[in-house]
Amino acid sequence: MTLLTCSKTNQAISLNKLIADTGEGKVWETDRKGYLAKIYHFPTPERVEKLERMIAHPPKEPNSHLNHISFAWPSSLLRDSQGNCVGFLMLAIADAKEILDVYSPKRRKDLKLEVDWRFLHTTALNIASIIQAIHTSGYVLGDIKPQNILVNNRALPSIIDTDSFQVRHRVTGKVYRCLVGSEGFTPPELIGKDFPTIEQSEVHDRFRLAVIIYYLLFGSQPFQGKWIGQGDSPEVNDLIRCGFWPYAPNSLIQPSEITIPLNIVHPEIQRYFSQCFNLGHTNPNLRPTAEDWVQALKVATDQLSVCGKIDNHYFSQTYGKCYWCERANNLGFDIFPTIVRTKSQSKVVAATDTQQVVQQKEQMAAPLHNNTNQKPNPIKYSPWNPFSPTERDIQRTQELALKNAIFVGLLTYFLPFTGMIYLNRGINNLKIIGYLFLLLVVLGIGNGKNSGSAKDSEGTSDFLLGSCDISMIVENVRAITLARKRLASQKQTQK
Repeated sequence: MTLLTCSKTNQAISLNKLIADTGEGKVWETDRKGYLAKIYHFPTPERVEKLERMIAHPPKEPNSHLNHISFAWPSSLLRDSQGNCVGFLMLAIADAKEILDVYSPKRRKDLKLEVDWRFLHTTALNIASIIQAIHTSGYVLGDIKPQNILVNNRALPSIIDTDSFQVRHRVTGKVYRCLVGSEGFTPPELIGKDFPTIEQSEVHDRFRLAVIIYYLLFGSQPFQGKWIGQGDSPEVNDLIRCGFWPYAPNSLIQPSEITIPLNIVHPEIQRYFSQCFNLGHTNPNLRPTAEDWVQALKVATDQLSVCGKIDNHYFSQTYGKCYWCERANNLGFDIFPTIVRTKSQSKVVAATDTQQVVQQKEQMAAPLHNNTNQKPNPIKYSPWNPFSPTERDIQRTQELALKNAIFVGLLTYFLPFTGMIYLNRGINNLKIIGYLFLLLVVLGIGNGKNSGSAKDSEGTSDFLLGSCDISMIVENVRAITLARKRLASQKQTQK
């Protein structure tokens, strides 16, 4: 058992269990609950200086109100028996998965994870929020990649390997550089460069962040598709260097039959991807900042609607219909299949939503739940029931919820068809009218087939007409009421 000393407290720290062995060091569980230790193979004086700067000036934790650890930041140096710094102590990130496990359809299926498109939007939003906080404190991440980002089942991410960040000394201005980069995440202007000699900026991080967000929303990297040039498709770094992705002007990479189209996301998200990968290819300063992404993802997440057929399908209201149903029908498989959720599932939370602070403050991060009971469970809709919400009603939930129920009731009573125009819907009202005429025909009212007196026939007719009016009023008011309930339920599940 190896014993080290914590510089901050002078307490003995024991290394108990090896967790990971990387190129630069080993990560250990320690006898100090909730803390890990990273021990370097070769702890250089410059690395120690860098750690001292990071420990002295940590970024502000953006999610302390949610009892969440957003980054595994060095908290104290660790010294051996000779007093030499050999590594550092950091908070452990418990019960989380790599984001690869949540954005990859295959990994989600293999692990049976409870993840939908809203979860992925929220994860992207929270990652952008964390990176915004890191940039505000003057740090550059340098090596943003899926392996360095974990996420729990509340869609709250945590960034690890923070000791690889680029750090600037606040007094002397000395820069402790990020020594590594990852293929597919390096901006074009840095490809082929020697990282230990390059001073990076948050502008370079903007490219990496956009790639991570693309992975989350589309399940794959942006720089792939159908190669229409000569020979085999180039390597990803060559595609990035050339600015080739499926939505670039004159690109030799085009969308394939399995490419998820860009237009399914909110227009602001579309605009920022184009701004980063097209305009930003030649002018890096035009790439959207982390703050830009936070604002755009807030809007996009708020404008997601749940599908009327599959309860695990969410789609952008700006797209107007469920793309995932279309895709499943066309390709024969669903990347967001219906799932039976466990009762203990924690609620997804946008870290920037201050209205959720009180409700989330006592919740600790819990593991992403595995689900072994995946089976179809679509919302049932009867084409014969005039009081059943239609698929279009489900898609227009937010719009219907904003209508005035009293006004539509009065409007329907006095001018039934204007009530339909006000709500921009009428199929269920027409069903009610259709059933009325069917009853009139069956009863023979008004055509002499009724065996009763003319007075009785007229009374029955008036009763049916009155029932029809009342039914239409009830149906229109109920459509608004149900829309409000669906909207409230959606907002509740997003907390």
